[in-house]
Amino acid sequence: MEKAYMPEQPFFELSTKAYVSRLALCDRGLAQYYSFVVALDTGKSIVAVPDGTVDIVIQCSGSRPAAQVCGSVKKGTLVKFEPGLQYFGARFFPGTADELLRCPLNQFTDQRIPLGDVYGSAEELVERICTAESFGERIRLFEKFHEKRIRERSGVSALVLSLIDRINRAHGDIRIGELAEETGFSVRHISNLFSRTVGISPKFYSRIVRFQRCFGLLRRHDELSYANLAQDGGYYDQAHLINEFREFSLCTPAQALGACA
Repeated sequence: MEKAYMPEQPFFELSTKAYVSRLALCDRGLAQYYSFVVALDTGKSIVAVPDGTVDIVIQCSGSRPAAQVCGSVKKGTLVKFEPGLQYFGARFFPGTADELLRCPLNQFTDQRIPLGDVYGSAEELVERICTAESFGERIRLFEKFHEKRIRERSGVSALVLSLIDRINRAHGDIRIGELAEETGFSVRHISNLFSRTVGISPKFYSRIVRFQRCFGLLRRHDELSYANLAQDGGYYDQAHLINEFREFSLCTPAQALGACA
């Protein structure tokens, strides 16, 4: 089934070279695999934007390969990658990585935590992925690891998945009070459960979904005026749109298309 929301890190593609990606199987919680190389002559960090989910990023080359669990940031954040090295990443759909990591996802928000601190046998996984000969082989190795970890899973909360889907289908344009009325649960219960399972509040997640959709519209239709983009994206006006872009991507919409050049 097609997902209403696909979490993206556009600057991982716009600010690197040899970028490749592949969509994952939706029914397993994984959204996307990707790989990139940081240019040797780059003097800049890469902007990570809020996406409401978790990535596992593995440094595949260099003298000390390593893997990190990267939670969603809550504002545009400069992330330093080593120039000339290759990275492989696995991105989850919102609210699904807790099955693999087996702990509340709000512990990862705005954090980059070594995978070994969460999964004791991470060193073996990292070594196998780093010595793999192709992007496809790395994907197969990660999927094998993922399937083994979630074999005895308790399952993702049906309520949280329903809330995520409702926000996604509304493109983030929905009040939390509406979610409470539709589900019969209190705003407090929804917010607490969402925070543990997704890592952020449902209100903030709605902002992320709206921003990500707007960024996607901008990349596909760069001739859109700010006024039309704001209207299509659910913002009050173009000033609201620009302020949100500055907070979430450290750029204006125009600068974002040029990778903040």
